[in-house]
Amino acid sequence: MLAIPVIDVKSGRCVHTQGVGDKSKQVMEDPIALCGTFSDMGARQIQLVDMDAIRNRQPEHLSLVQQIKRQFPDMKLQVSGGVCSSEDIQIWLDAGADWVTLGGRLLRKQDEMELILVELGQNLIIGMDVRAQLWQQGYCPFMGMSFQDWAQALEDEGVAALMFTEVPEQGRVNGHSLTAASELAASINLPVIAHGGVQSVHDLKNLSQPGYHKLHGVTLGKPMFDGFFSYHDAISMLKH
Repeated sequence: MLAIPVIDVKSGRCVHTQGVGDKSKQVMEDPIALCGTFSDMGARQIQLVDMDAIRNRQPEHLSLVQQIKRQFPDMKLQVSGGVCSSEDIQIWLDAGADWVTLGGRLLRKQDEMELILVELGQNLIIGMDVRAQLWQQGYCPFMGMSFQDWAQALEDEGVAALMFTEVPEQGRVNGHSLTAASELAASINLPVIAHGGVQSVHDLKNLSQPGYHKLHGVTLGKPMFDGFFSYHDAISMLKH
């Protein structure tokens, strides 16, 4: 199972919080150095979130992607943030991204998405953040299709993976989302990445159990940077 660090980048720096509550502080790091640290610890794939692209709705950190791929050519890089068109996708791919993550607004543009899938499917990771109640009722992003048919269509177009989050009706994303992602992974052939559900060492221990082995990977973000677990913990526990 892949342990995929999530790096949020703003104004050329990796931005994240460190610590909890009143003791938390914002930390700004060199994203190249951070990628090097993760690479040295065994990371094979990183998700880069372009925070400026989310605000400006256009790719921003193209030179950073080029630098990362130049210094770490074996590192797989998925990029997300503010992707609004097939042109945006191609710009990221030309900069060196292995995959571009799509979701939200663009995913709901069915006609446009169908064309994008045909042209660029193998370069895409599809992000799905779904409210728990909607998911339990048989949610599908495309009108007039069952979820299973939609997942099969993604597979047919060579989509790299489905990045899934089950959002609770109340509170924050938690370990239950990992269970939902695992059940999804067992029901389709498309690789599934659980996004945002790993909050603690306890979650990592659960993921090491046989019931989660169908998952292709999990993303690791704020709780890891806050010190609830380390990347070394994740790599050690997810070796299966």
